Amino acid sequence: MTVADVQQAAGGRPEAAAPAAVVSPPPPPEQPPPAAPPAGKTAEARERVASLRRAVGALMSRSKKTIPHYYLSTTLDLRAAVAWMQSVNAQRPVASRLVASALLLKAAALAARDVPEVNGFYDDDGGFRPSASVHLGVAVSLRQGGIVAPALHDADTLAVDVLMEQLRDLVSRARAGRLQRAEMADPTITVTNLGDLGVDSVFGVIYPPQVAMLGLGRVVEQPWAHDGMLGVRPAVTATLSADHRVSDGLRGGRYLTRIDELLQKPEEL
Repeated sequence: MTVADVQQAAGGRPEAAAPAAVVSPPPPPEQPPPAAPPAGKTAEARERVASLRRAVGALMSRSKKTIPHYYLSTTLDLRAAVAWMQSVNAQRPVASRLVASALLLKAAALAARDVPEVNGFYDDDGGFRPSASVHLGVAVSLRQGGIVAPALHDADTLAVDVLMEQLRDLVSRARAGRLQRAEMADPTITVTNLGDLGVDSVFGVIYPPQVAMLGLGRVVEQPWAHDGMLGVRPAVTATLSADHRVSDGLRGGRYLTRIDELLQKPEEL
């Protein structure tokens, strides 16, 4: 089972499989619901989704069988990030306000640049090939079922506003079946999130030939002890799934720690 098999199962479009979770995009502008498709089209769409799910299942099974996964989890302190975001949003119209997922994605991309062992590809012939660029894959749910994980190219170099705008465009085109092949083939690390569905943590399956995936849960307020004082802070659980052939707990821990460090200075993202 290869990426090409998944693309073929998706109906010939350049769509690839993704781990079973979804990144929360910025809220798109409201649009009227699409007209119901003819009965024949509906049956065709159902079969296409079923075929895609079979291909995804086969690819993820191969991933679990051949990639020695290890998992690390930590709680990210979002007090500084949320306070800064609220201050910025207070001076903006609703349509251009930032969302927490944009800050998390930018921090994940910058941290991947700083810890290259989680950013790249592995193949049995050549081993690990680190990527000089950070093309951040984001899982997107499709309206008729199934998910894809297209790339935000050079996400580490994008301003947060630009990243959020490109994410909104990527989600729209993914659901319309208008993704470009490079957007599906290029992700160097994938971020996935089910926080908007109330999930606290996500333990994902690495999408080969990538070597890591970051799972993000929901943002919640929780008790937080700091300098001997107990308070309440917004926080999110981040879980790294990584390939033990390429990295270990030390490198994986550095990646998660770097994300947390970046979120403490959101104005520099």
